[in-house]
Amino acid sequence: MIYLFIGIGGALGASLRFYFSNFISQFSLFGIPLGTMMVNLIGCFIVGFFIANQEEGNSFFLNNFFVIGFLGSFTTFSAFTKEALIFYNNENFFTLLIYIFLTLTLCLFSTYLGFKIFQNG
Repeated sequence: MIYLFIGIGGALGASLRFYFSNFISQFSLFGIPLGTMMVNLIGCFIVGFFIANQEEGNSFFLNNFFVIGFLGSFTTFSAFTKEALIFYNNENFFTLLIYIFLTLTLCLFSTYLGFKIFQNG
């Protein structure tokens, strides 16, 4: 049953990421693809929320369906690394460094922010 929860959550998360990322990818900031960055920021914020609100009895469904399945496929480290490699191959090192720095810093901050905002109810 756990695999079913994770699989359904994963299918929904991947589908929403594809739609959302393609829509946002119409926009860029100094050549940085915003679609991947935005899905990762949103997913990290929501993970912070779940970390802050974990309860023993309710965590099985939410952790397996939503965090592992849905958010695991909604966020995308592989697309981030693919885009970083494209910057590297195009010798666009400044944009590469900015992209890596912004993604990592903002995603960590987003998780922390989601945690702090929703901590203790």
